[in-house]
Amino acid sequence: MHKLLVATTVISSLAAPAAAEDKMVVDMSKMSCNELTKLGFQDFSGIAMWLSGYHNASVRNTTIDLYQFAQAAKVVKDYCSANPRATVVSGVERALGIKMPRPR
Repeated sequence: MHKLLVATTVISSLAAPAAAEDKMVVDMSKMSCNELTKLGFQDFSGIAMWLSGYHNASVRNTTIDLYQFAQAAKVVKDYCSANPRATVVSGVERALGIKMPRPR
């Protein structure tokens, strides 16, 4: 559970677009590990924070250990590098041994 505090997956929100047409919209249930590993630091950090918040909200956890978060982000990124065809959500689950909430 704390492992996702990356993750999960270090550190900021998604990069603010310079113009409206630069917006990036991501369906996290479909994002591949290959796509994640191609992101720059800022975008990767935003995705990791979103994943962490998504998981931790589902288990009603309101604390974050930034060291554990950074470690979990590295574990997920390493997993995704080795498994580019996996989805990021499945990668988080397998790499960190947690269960992500499913959309309703």
